[in-house]
Amino acid sequence: MATISLCMIVKNEEEVLGNCLDSVKEAVDEIVIVDTGSTDKTKEIAGNYTNKVFNFEWIDDFSAARNFAFSKATMDFILWLDADDVLLEKDLKKLLALKKELNDKIDGVSMLYNIAFDEFENPTFYYRRNRLVNRKNQFKWHGVVHEYLEVSGNILRSDIAVTHKKHEKRTSNVKGDRNLKIYERKMKRGEPFSPRDLYYYANELRDNQLFKKAASYYQEFLATKKGWVEDEIMACLSLADCYRQLGEKEKELDSLCKSFQYDLPRPEICCRLGDFFKNNKAYESAIFWYNTAIDMKPKDNGGFQKPAYFTWYPHLQLVVCYWELGNAEKSYEHNKLAEKFIPNDSSVLLNKQFFNDYFGEKKEEKEKKKILYIGWIGHKNLGDDLMWELFSEYFEEKFGKQDWELHGTLRKPAKEFDLDTFDLIVLGGGSIICKDHIPFLHRAVEKGKKVMIWGSGIDLINKKDVPLLEAGKKINVQDYYSINLQEKLNEVIEQAEFFGVRGPLTYEIIKQMGANEKKVMISGDPAFLLTSRSNIDKEAKEAILPFKGNKIIGVNWGTSYNYLYGGNEGAVENQLAEALKALIQKGYKVYLYTVWDQDIPSVKQLYKKINDQQNVIIDTNLHDKNFLIDLLSHFHFTINFKLHANYLSLGAETPPIPLAYRFKVIDFAQSIDLDRFIISTDSKTIKDEILKHESTINLERESIVEKMKNKKAEYMNLISEPFTKNLYFNDVEKG
Repeated sequence: MATISLCMIVKNEEEVLGNCLDSVKEAVDEIVIVDTGSTDKTKEIAGNYTNKVFNFEWIDDFSAARNFAFSKATMDFILWLDADDVLLEKDLKKLLALKKELNDKIDGVSMLYNIAFDEFENPTFYYRRNRLVNRKNQFKWHGVVHEYLEVSGNILRSDIAVTHKKHEKRTSNVKGDRNLKIYERKMKRGEPFSPRDLYYYANELRDNQLFKKAASYYQEFLATKKGWVEDEIMACLSLADCYRQLGEKEKELDSLCKSFQYDLPRPEICCRLGDFFKNNKAYESAIFWYNTAIDMKPKDNGGFQKPAYFTWYPHLQLVVCYWELGNAEKSYEHNKLAEKFIPNDSSVLLNKQFFNDYFGEKKEEKEKKKILYIGWIGHKNLGDDLMWELFSEYFEEKFGKQDWELHGTLRKPAKEFDLDTFDLIVLGGGSIICKDHIPFLHRAVEKGKKVMIWGSGIDLINKKDVPLLEAGKKINVQDYYSINLQEKLNEVIEQAEFFGVRGPLTYEIIKQMGANEKKVMISGDPAFLLTSRSNIDKEAKEAILPFKGNKIIGVNWGTSYNYLYGGNEGAVENQLAEALKALIQKGYKVYLYTVWDQDIPSVKQLYKKINDQQNVIIDTNLHDKNFLIDLLSHFHFTINFKLHANYLSLGAETPPIPLAYRFKVIDFAQSIDLDRFIISTDSKTIKDEILKHESTINLERESIVEKMKNKKAEYMNLISEPFTKNLYFNDVEKG
C-alpha cells in the first residue's frame, strides 16, 4: 500500500490545527508542518502530532513556503491541506480506500473543495484542486499569492471532498489587505505579473473595494488571452460586479455578455443577466435568462460551482417575474419548485403562506397563534434537540395543536424569521443568551410581542473570570457584551413574561449588567425535566449484556473543535485514556457513547488509545434521550465531555464527573452543587482527579444521588412554571 505525507504551512492556527490533523491523521503516514511565524500555540499543538515541525522565514511568497514543506516529505505521495480544512468522516473513509489503490502510475489526484455552506451545511460554493501528488514527480508550487500546484500526467478525478471550516475560527490572523500588499510589493520590485497574477491582483482590488482599478486589471488580464478559461469567465463576472458598484449599467451588461466568447453560458452568468433585467423591470427577458440557468447542466471542469444558481435561486426569482406579469399560477408553481431545494427558507415559506391565502386554501390556519422557539435545532446534537423536544412535549400537552402553531429555528438563524408572523418568542435552552439573539429579542419587545427566556445560559467566558464570578466580584462585562447589548437585554428582561437562566454564574453576569434582579431567576436548564422511565428499554439493557454483573463507567467524549479551556483536545484525550486504563485495572468496564454525530471520530480515537476490546464497548450510534437515560441508569458513574450528557446522567440518577471544557459546564455544576466533581480541561492532572472522584463516589454514592434528586426536583418545578402557572401564554390565549 502506498504511503502519504501530509504537508502544511501554518501561522497562528491554534484554534483549528488540531481539528484538521485529527480529521486526517488516520490516513497519513507522515505529517510535515512548516510554521511561517506563529506567535500562539500552533507549534505546540503541531508537536502533539509530529516531530517534523519546521520554521520558515516569511518572504512574501506562499509558493516558496509550500515548496519548502514538500521538500521535507519522505513518503510516496504528498497530500496538502490548510489548517482550517478537514476531512469529514465519509471523505476520510474514501481516502483510506483510495490509499489502497494508489500506485506509481498515478501522478496526482484532484479532489473537491467545499468552501461555503448554507444553513443546512450543504455546499454552496465548491471547485476542484489537485490535492494529492506523486512525490517522485517533484511537482512545484507557483505564485506568491493564490499559489497553484502545477501537475501533469495521469490525474485521477476523485469524489473525495476537503471541507473548509474557516467559519469556525473565532479570530482571523489574516488581514483583508494582506494579499493586496504582497502583490503591490512585487510590483514595486519591478517583478513581472503573469496573466494569473493579473487576475488575482484584480480580485484583491475588488475585495478591497477599489472597483475602478480592479476593472482595469480584469481588462488587462482578458487582453492577454492567456488565462484559464474558467478564470476568464469569472473575470467577466467580476468585471460586471465592479461596473455595477460604479453605477455603469451598460458596461455591466457588456461584461456579462462578454463571457459568452469563452464558452457556453454558466448558470451564475445567466442568473446575473436575469437579475439585471428584473431590476430594470424587463421581466420577459429576465424569465428567459432564469429559465436558461435552470436548463444549464453544470460541468465538473474544475471551475467554481455555486449550486444555488442552477437549483433554487432562479425559481425564486421567477416567482417575482411571473407575479409582476400577472401570472399567479406560474408564480406559485416556481415557488413550489424552489421549495424542493430549500423547504425551510423564510422567503419560500412566506410565499407559500401568501399563495395559500391568495388561492383561498387553508383558511383555518390564519386564526392560529404562532410561537417561534429559538434554539440550535436540527444539527444532530442531542443536547440542543432534546430541549426543543421537551418544550414541544410540554407545550402540546398544555395547549394542544388546535389553536397554536409551534415553529422552531430548524437549522436557521432566528434573524431570518419574520417577527411580524409570530405572537410569542421563546429563547430556549442552551448557551444562547448571545450577541445574535439579544437584538432579535429586543425587536420583538419593541413590536409588542410576548417574550420568554426558558433556562438559557451564557458561554465563552474566559477562565480567568470564573473565580471572580464565583466570589461575586466584578468582571469587565464589556469584554463579552457591548453597553448597547447590555441595555437591550435589560429592556428585554423588564418586559419578559419569564426570564429563567441556567445557573448561578449566568445569573451573576446578568446581575452585573444592571438587570432588575427581581425579574431574573435561576430556573435551571430545561434538561432538568428529563426523567428515567419505569420500563427499561430492551435495547439499552442488551447493549450492556457483555458487562453484566460488573461496575460500568459511562464515558461521553467528543470534540469542541479545540474551543476549550487549555486549547488542546488531544492532551485531554490522552489523559482521559490513561485514567480509564487505570480504572479498568481497578475492575471497571467502560462504555463509550456520543450525543453528536461530529463527536464520532473523537470517540473512535479514544477507543484506540485505550486499546482494550475486552473491557471497553464503543457505541457510535446516535440514540434518543430515552434510550440513553435507560442506558446510563446501569452505570456506576459517568465522565462527560458534553454538557447535556451530564443532564442525561442526572435523569438516569447516575453521578456525573463533568469535564469543564467551557464556562457552561461550570455554570451547570454549580447549579446542581456538584462543582467539587468538575475537572477543567486545562488541568495537567486529569487522571489523578478522576481517580480521586471515583473514590469519593464509592464512599458517598447514595448521598450524592439523593442530593441530585432533591436539586433536580427543585429545578423541575422552576423550569415548569411557564406551563404550570400559565405564564406568558395567558394574555395571548385570552386575546
